[in-house]
Amino acid sequence: MRVPSSFFALSTCAAMALTACQLSGEEAVKIGYIGPLTGDAAAYGIDTLNGVKLAVDQLNAKGGINGKMVQVVAEDGKCTGSDAASAAQKLVSIDKVSVIIGGQCSGETLAAAPIAEAGGVVMISPISSSPDVSQAGDYIFRDYPSDALKSVAMAGYFVSEGIEKVAVISENTDFAQAFRAALIKELPEGAIVFDEVVEPGTKDYRTLLSRLSDTEFDIFFPNAQTPATMAAMMQQFREQGFTQPAIAHDVADSAELITLAGEAVAGMRAINIPASGEGTSFESDFIAAFGTPQQQISFTAHAYDAANLIMQAIAAVGEDGSAIRDYLNAVEAYKGVVGAFSFDDNGDVIGIPYVLREVQNEKWTTIADIQLDLN
Repeated sequence: MRVPSSFFALSTCAAMALTACQLSGEEAVKIGYIGPLTGDAAAYGIDTLNGVKLAVDQLNAKGGINGKMVQVVAEDGKCTGSDAASAAQKLVSIDKVSVIIGGQCSGETLAAAPIAEAGGVVMISPISSSPDVSQAGDYIFRDYPSDALKSVAMAGYFVSEGIEKVAVISENTDFAQAFRAALIKELPEGAIVFDEVVEPGTKDYRTLLSRLSDTEFDIFFPNAQTPATMAAMMQQFREQGFTQPAIAHDVADSAELITLAGEAVAGMRAINIPASGEGTSFESDFIAAFGTPQQQISFTAHAYDAANLIMQAIAAVGEDGSAIRDYLNAVEAYKGVVGAFSFDDNGDVIGIPYVLREVQNEKWTTIADIQLDLN
């Protein structure tokens, strides 16, 4: 059953106007959202907000939480710390939300976390992966795994493939730099033979790539924050005549990258979480409501699960932040679209594995499971 049009309009208003819509004549449970709804990273925000909206719409159609409708108050974090901090301040101090789902970009989450923490408001991120989020606070959770583990998976893959020399170009963002640091920690000393950092907004990589031509390397790692940036890196990498294979993290694993980069990413690989939701009723429900995801179905699934878990917590213990925090800490195995998961003492998710993905016939395909060696 679909949600009444008035409540669909409510969540649509939050996404479109980026302000709270008021429920007339009735009290609502307010759930805040922070994510990039404009700019190069907007695909992350649109997909995850729609995942949240799907969960909220479905619950509201069943009567809401203990008879109260759920209202999404969405703010555009623009994938920057300053915008996310302003958004968090508004959600906590003015909108008085019960919880915040976000940020999406790691920089958003890290900037918003102190404000949520100080206000005693639980914040759960569907897709932030920076290792720094682990220490963001007692009220900060995520149902997406840390890059501290993903870098272990990538280092293990390099060993299994006999890859000894890695060329890296990293964007100077919280996410990309945290992943770079984690990878340096996991790889043998000297394995990264080319290690350059570029500022966000860089469009021309030809000078760097010209210098790379003097370096012997086995694989190229374009460590970018958004598919648009990674597409530019990959296009220019191939234009310069490089034939070495390329590998990246979850940013690569998107339909948007293939659309933007075309043949430049044929055969490219990525270490990522499984494509949760593919071929399921969740995917068909999502597409029926919002169309094909701009980024990837798994991002929408993580947002959907975060929203449903949060609403389950509110239904069980009310809207007090400390009670919601304690409820999440006590979860043993929440069964969502992405699988059964719980949280460790840092609010990091437990139970989400990794897979190796590859671009085949203009589509990302899972080709192998990744076994983590944490010894």
